Amino acid sequence: MGRLLFFLVIAVVLAVAAWWISREWSGNPERVAAAKAEVNGHLDRMSRELFTLDSEEGAALAALAEAVDRMNTARAQLSAATTLGQVRVARETARGGIYFIRKARTTMGLDPGPPIPK
Repeated sequence: MGRLLFFLVIAVVLAVAAWWISREWSGNPERVAAAKAEVNGHLDRMSRELFTLDSEEGAALAALAEAVDRMNTARAQLSAATTLGQVRVARETARGGIYFIRKARTTMGLDPGPPIPK
């Protein structure tokens, strides 16, 4: 009897966890749209930064190339995103691109710029 109760409690905990994860990652359309707008803002910032930065230095060029790659990947991820989880993945990709922009700016002897968004 004790084992059956134990497994029943575990099953209920797992069911609640699965429900919470699916609710948190899917989200409603308004939340998804708001999250997409936020990430688009980060991507626009990246685009402006990349347009103005130019370097001949190898390390800075490599960082800028990585930032461009991350920006393009994040744009593709964001355009295909239909859930909050997918938008979060795009946001993390964009954050990685902003990191590389900051790295390039530092390598070029410039101020790194605004902090990486959370």
